[in-house]
Amino acid sequence: MILKPFEQATMIEGLRALVQRLDPSHPLSLKISKELQQLEAGDFGEQSIIRALQKLSQSLEISILHNITLFEPVPIQLDVVVITPNSVVVIESKNIRGNIELKRSPRQMVRVLENGDKHIFNHPEIQLEEFIFGLSTFFKQHKVQVEVIGIIVFPFNNAEVYYEEGKYPVIMSRELTHFLRQHINNSKSQKMFPTAKIANLLLKYHRVFQTPPLCIHYKIDPQDIKKGIFCRHCHQSKLIRQKQSWFCPKCEIYDKTASNQALRDYCLLIDEKINTETARCFLELSNRHLAKRIIQKYTNKKEGDNNQTIYYLKNM
Repeated sequence: MILKPFEQATMIEGLRALVQRLDPSHPLSLKISKELQQLEAGDFGEQSIIRALQKLSQSLEISILHNITLFEPVPIQLDVVVITPNSVVVIESKNIRGNIELKRSPRQMVRVLENGDKHIFNHPEIQLEEFIFGLSTFFKQHKVQVEVIGIIVFPFNNAEVYYEEGKYPVIMSRELTHFLRQHINNSKSQKMFPTAKIANLLLKYHRVFQTPPLCIHYKIDPQDIKKGIFCRHCHQSKLIRQKQSWFCPKCEIYDKTASNQALRDYCLLIDEKINTETARCFLELSNRHLAKRIIQKYTNKKEGDNNQTIYYLKNM
């Protein structure tokens, strides 16, 4: 059973907005585009694993949780957690292409692409060790005796993996079903516990990781952010106000709620608070009353009165 389904990382939404609103000539543009590609690949791999686990949950008593973040006693962010009747399995997903060598001494992950480019990363074992330690400490703190194990999963066949025997199993996604069935069968003699109890404990203490506005995170001047309301189809043209809606001259389509996405972009990139004049400038409107109406339709959380009113955009 999937108790916490797949959710796209908020950071991805923010990075997409930043890529769209940052000039390609900006010094950080290339770095941000690469980070977005990496995060999207990671999310895509985790989503694939969740789908495979969902099929398995129809025949096995397992609970599945995606993207669990705990801040105490040790801060950890787990890709995928599978709770079986005898243990908790932490899955570290690695959606990476090329020839991959997982070296044991020193522990490194070396990737060689088709063009010969070579990249060296931290071995996923190192991160998985921290996750298992943090989760084991969490359970100990809450007086729950359960075994925590870890596996490294490559979700797609775009990687040819060479593996020096290490601390944790390394498998492809297509092997995941067999691995978990075998693990559960081999663990039947161990103490059993209600999977729902463990899942509810994790859900109770899970906290959404709060990323600051990306202009703060990347130290970008907000003045470098392109203003206006962009088309959500072509992602290029700025929209113009027509017939109480927003019109894209390129796509020739109307979008009544396109301004909501622009305010969402402002929240993700610049600030979670906004006033009418700032909104008017960011949305590139000439009419401040229209700006006020747009904000009031988007959020009802505010403080202050009249021209001093501040509106809160976060979590809307």
